Amino acid sequence: MKYLKYFLILLFIPFIVLAEECDISKITITSIEQSKINGNTEEISEPTIKNRNINFNLKMYDVNDSITYDLVIKNDSEEDYMIDEDTFKTDSEYIEYTLKTNDNNNVVKANSTKEVSLIVTYKKEVEDDKLTNNKFDASNSLKLSLNTNEKEQPLEVITTDNIKESLAPQEVKNPVTSVTSILLITFILLTAIIIAYVLIKRKNKYTKYIILLLSLLLIPTVYAVCKCNIEVESTIEIEKLPKLFNTVVGLAKEENACVTKYNGEVTDEVGKTVFATKVYFDKCEDNRNVIFGGFCWQVIRTTETEGTKLIYNGEPVDGKCESTRENHAGIAGYAKNSSFDGSYLYGDSFVYDTTNNTFSLTDTFTATLTDTTYEDLIGKYTCKSTGVTCTKIYQINNYESNTKVYYSYYSVSDTNYAQIGTSPFNANSYSPAMVGYMFNKSYNWKTVAVNSGSLMGNDVSYSNGTYTLLPASGESTLGTTKNSTHHYTCNSTSSTCSKVRYYYYNNYYIELDGAENIQAAVNEMLYNDNVNKYNSSAKGIIDAWYAQNLSNKTDVLEDTVYCNARNMINQETNGWNENGEIDSVIRFKNRNSTNDLTCSNVTDQFAVKNDKAKLTYPIALISIEEWNNIGTNSLRNTGNNYWSFSPNYFGTVEAIITYMKGDGSLCTEYPVYGGRGLRPAISLASKAVISSGTGSETDPWIIE
Repeated sequence: MKYLKYFLILLFIPFIVLAEECDISKITITSIEQSKINGNTEEISEPTIKNRNINFNLKMYDVNDSITYDLVIKNDSEEDYMIDEDTFKTDSEYIEYTLKTNDNNNVVKANSTKEVSLIVTYKKEVEDDKLTNNKFDASNSLKLSLNTNEKEQPLEVITTDNIKESLAPQEVKNPVTSVTSILLITFILLTAIIIAYVLIKRKNKYTKYIILLLSLLLIPTVYAVCKCNIEVESTIEIEKLPKLFNTVVGLAKEENACVTKYNGEVTDEVGKTVFATKVYFDKCEDNRNVIFGGFCWQVIRTTETEGTKLIYNGEPVDGKCESTRENHAGIAGYAKNSSFDGSYLYGDSFVYDTTNNTFSLTDTFTATLTDTTYEDLIGKYTCKSTGVTCTKIYQINNYESNTKVYYSYYSVSDTNYAQIGTSPFNANSYSPAMVGYMFNKSYNWKTVAVNSGSLMGNDVSYSNGTYTLLPASGESTLGTTKNSTHHYTCNSTSSTCSKVRYYYYNNYYIELDGAENIQAAVNEMLYNDNVNKYNSSAKGIIDAWYAQNLSNKTDVLEDTVYCNARNMINQETNGWNENGEIDSVIRFKNRNSTNDLTCSNVTDQFAVKNDKAKLTYPIALISIEEWNNIGTNSLRNTGNNYWSFSPNYFGTVEAIITYMKGDGSLCTEYPVYGGRGLRPAISLASKAVISSGTGSETDPWIIE
């Protein structure tokens, strides 16, 4: 029994600690600062604090909008306090409060401060039947309560009184201990009792000293935490902004509407062509104007996925997008071929400075363009020097030898207000592959007459590096004249060779040297799964512009399809078929169906999520079919020429992309190496809302 007093001291230490008093008035909030806004949350006034009371005044628009406040909580007492998260529970189904700390611990240590984040989130969209003029009405608010089920009334504004009622201070029963502390106390206490029992049983002479030591060790181990609350007394108004998609579609229902529904099939999702039910074209003479990402855009159409496709329309002036705006700084591009025979610094992309008229390479490396390195350099940029920055930048587009390289080159220059600049679509026009927004293998034409007496075949076989000419079906011998059934030749009286010519028109041919026949060559240029490897000249400039100007707005854009339709409509009869006529050209897509929005080849359906036609960013160009659905109006007519996204044909020696003339008409006879304007297209996602404006040139719709 002589050790009993030590055992009792050991047993009651935790309870002695827990009996201390807590003074909640010692806890105050010393500062509050808004640190982050997601979405369209708007602060009506600066937040205020008093002791542990917070007051803020907000307007919120979209589900998942949120605002984060950073608080500094000060503890002037000698005790640790735990912030009670239960005080942040609200019965509201629309607004949520979350408390976060960097260390995931709500305890504020004695005589210290702690930084805490309070996050206010609009968590559930308010139903339309609870809206009054797209807003909540403060006079008809839902009273929030932890103890009632009064959810039938519409939530219009969460008022000061309402929030105060739902987040009223809970009864603070101090002191309390955390679960961890209690478990720790229990474990140590049981261990101490066992040790004390063993020592007493053994009658060790040092028992009393060991028990006293255990008692002293227990004192700092027991962790008692006082409990405090934070009060929130604030006004939150929720306003439901009109969605851009719904607004455009709604215009079609007006009397004498110039926004009209599209009647036909559409490919707006990769690999999915459906009959359109949600596609509407804005054919109005006074087109709908939008400011998004700090730039002017014009509405083209809605998409089947409830997006809204827009075309670039320059930089706003005084918040307006008028057609009287003057030129602005952009990129001026040209095409050329010459030698690239030095060791230069190259980059995967570039940034440009319109103030200093300079370009700077990014992701740089040093290389020399040769027969063995050219494939790694196609699509890359260089100052044609060892420098990173220059006033003229070059993009490698196609290669014949280090003395004949096709490239686009650019400088900063004035450009039409409705364009980001001018560029060749591709610097080389001598292959059908060059109608691609991206391309891979390119067979450039050559022209030499066939030697007299040369053998001509209808097909070829290939083995061990040697081509063998084959006669036409039903024939036992090879021909000697180019015609619809005799396109292949070794250009000699021999029927075998390591490289074979395929004549597609008159004296024009491509050379095959790797087991390919003509069908394989056509597939390599237009249809294979890996056909989209290198960026076209146009894509490189558009991507660089997006990275510099819109990369922080990607979450507002949808990943819709942009169709670079390369499907050949006359291969059965033209010169690119073994039995085709020797004097025909390649024509792409059926232009008799000029309004058709389908895109049959998955390798032509450019989208970020399409690995077979992968965009770097959700931006490209408008197709001719989209323009044709609109008709001729001021939207198409900017006074300057600019590229579409639509291949027209490969006409013997040149690849042709249709472009829009300055007067709004189409040009179908211009090669891809020409410097034409770039008006990029984007598609705003279904969630895009109009925060203000009427859609006119002088009062554009504002999309945040």
